[in-house]
Amino acid sequence: MPQILSGSQHGSQSQSMVLMPRLLRGLDMLAMSLPELRAELNRELETNPIIDDVERTLEKDTVSQKERESVQEEKSREDDYPEDDSAPDSFYEADAEAMDRRQSFLESRTSEETLEEHLLSQIKTSELEEDDFQLAEILIGELNDDGYFSGSIPDLMMVTGESKEKICEVLSIIKTFDPPGCGSITLEECLLAQIDKLDSSPYKDEVRELLEKKLLKDVAEGRIANVEKSLGMSHERYADVLSALRTLDPRPARAYSRSGKGVNYVNPEVHAVKTVDGWEARVDARSLPEIRISPRYLKMLNDPSIDAETREYIRVKIASVKELIEAIKKREETVTNIAQAIFDAQKKFFEKGLKGLKPLTMQEIAKTVGVHAATVSRTVNDKYVSTPRGTVELRRFFVSGCATSDGGVVSKDAVFNELKAIVDSEDHSKPLSDDKISSILKAKGYSVARRTVAKYRTILGIPGASERTKAL
Repeated sequence: MPQILSGSQHGSQSQSMVLMPRLLRGLDMLAMSLPELRAELNRELETNPIIDDVERTLEKDTVSQKERESVQEEKSREDDYPEDDSAPDSFYEADAEAMDRRQSFLESRTSEETLEEHLLSQIKTSELEEDDFQLAEILIGELNDDGYFSGSIPDLMMVTGESKEKICEVLSIIKTFDPPGCGSITLEECLLAQIDKLDSSPYKDEVRELLEKKLLKDVAEGRIANVEKSLGMSHERYADVLSALRTLDPRPARAYSRSGKGVNYVNPEVHAVKTVDGWEARVDARSLPEIRISPRYLKMLNDPSIDAETREYIRVKIASVKELIEAIKKREETVTNIAQAIFDAQKKFFEKGLKGLKPLTMQEIAKTVGVHAATVSRTVNDKYVSTPRGTVELRRFFVSGCATSDGGVVSKDAVFNELKAIVDSEDHSKPLSDDKISSILKAKGYSVARRTVAKYRTILGIPGASERTKAL
């Protein structure tokens, strides 16, 4: 009897979403601030000879007007160069001269290194595997002004196709970059990443234990006895440990961004313009430099005397420029639409300032505009709007609510302003306790508990009553 062989095959299907580089680039540009966008365009200018001109109407005054005019005159002379279609070599020589002038112009510009640039420069010399370089670049782009990771891990898992474990692993390595602590999600993480600063301190172990036991809240709210009991130390020892803790930087990125020459000025990208129908959001045209494809290269693309390899190179570079132009256009549309939705939702801001803000979430704006909440987050990141009430970061329009005694809801910013005003007007020889501040706020109609006062005070950088007394 013949032997019967049997076998079976089992297959399974799984779905994963990995965005195309083109779409990923669009998301990256959406999250860029004006200086970052200019830096991106400068990099494109350096590497893509197909770009004929980039209008730099928002450049820093690092090149004199006379030098700029000289550059324009040279560009005009370049357009007058005779073209020899039958002699590609001479054409390339003329083009090389233009490239030299372009490079000289780029090298004449000075720029202040941003935190992002500083972190990106450390990727290749870090412990990261080469396969993780691109993920690290994306994660660094998700850091906020203080250096903390503010992105959405689920969104990044979808965008990059990486697991949560891999994302956290790369973040843990970024935290070791200079300045240490950048890429942290919590304050404890940030300070623990800097613990090596205390190598010469006899209190390093106690500071580490304090952070690992998550006692920062007790420290902030003045529950000293609880901290001393948890750490098993005397009151005198606690004072020394607290002094050592304060040598660590809770905002490493902010400290870095303020270093360097001169003053960093905010460039509002959006302007609130009063119209008969209300407040209209307009993106500053200067923030979106115009990029043109060189007619010279377009002509070469259709020149049969140019070899196929060169034409293919030109074709790829032209496609890259078109992709960049489309990304900039899409960025402008998205910023405008989201800013307009915010203005429509926060109309009272234009009458009362920050006190007029009502509770608003990114999910609400996302639903209004028809985009994902992650898109709103990227759009408002490091973007500023010029209003009659001053220059305001778009993120400031999103506030959570705080209950009032009459059953209403006000923004936390309104409570912050009241709290700061109370502290500013207090008798500085007898600073108010958190309990007393809570009572004053309640009398003004804000239902804020003592613990909440301590939390808000810490956010505003206002020391406790005992520390304010010592500072006199």
